[in-house]
Amino acid sequence: MFSSGHLLWIAISFVLIITGIVLCLCLNPPFEKVLRLCFVLGLISELIKIFSVSNILPIVDPVISSSDIGPVISYVPAGQYSPYIENAHLPFELCSLQILFYVIVLKANDPIWKKRFTSLIFVTGIIGGVLGITMAYIVSDYSTVYDYFISARVWQYFLYHSMVVTVGIYAGFGKESSVTFSDLKSTVFAILSLDFISFYLNSIFSEPVYTDTKPVGLLYRSNFFSSYVNPLGIILTQKWQWIVYLIIRMITAIVMITLLFLIQKIIRSRRDKYS
Repeated sequence: MFSSGHLLWIAISFVLIITGIVLCLCLNPPFEKVLRLCFVLGLISELIKIFSVSNILPIVDPVISSSDIGPVISYVPAGQYSPYIENAHLPFELCSLQILFYVIVLKANDPIWKKRFTSLIFVTGIIGGVLGITMAYIVSDYSTVYDYFISARVWQYFLYHSMVVTVGIYAGFGKESSVTFSDLKSTVFAILSLDFISFYLNSIFSEPVYTDTKPVGLLYRSNFFSSYVNPLGIILTQKWQWIVYLIIRMITAIVMITLLFLIQKIIRSRRDKYS
């Protein structure tokens, strides 16, 4: 699962995160100033991703021909071309949503909503960003260390996730952080709500095969939030297995979020005590 190139980028990412945290501690910039900078960097990162993963594909027409085994469908270019981005690269994962969260915190006039989305940045930035770095789905496209370091997509992916984690830490542990333990309940609810939406997104962007108007298989599956397919690659063949996976996943998420809030509460209380 962890190739040499992936392990190197994990190490680089955590060095960048530590460097970012040290800079924030030394410079103590206003949180909104950090968000503005990271919003711009996030947009640049998203543009790099778009141009890295997009392909120019021909528009094709299906042609049915006969053969010994029956009708065969082939595709003939129609003479026109179009850019295309695979569904897996659409910005519906938690880390991609950080850019939207930054905008909401910067533009929201209601202090309650500003506080709620700051809490979301804190939790999803740290947990989602760390998981994104350690379980990067893009690693399956590369084999050698050289491949990892000549790909703009790899640089974009790990640098962006390092930024997301750093901003998440600053959102929760910075001196002017508004996040408190009382935000735990609303944050868990918001994350579980986003997770629930992913069930629909994954079906919308998957490509089923029908026989007599009934779905019998998938040509392509989408897996935003890992809500359809587990990241460990364990094959689930029954609906009850998938439900058990979702329950385990939900409990794990709640435990991780709660622990993060507890750590934040302890660190802030000690800092306030000795400041």
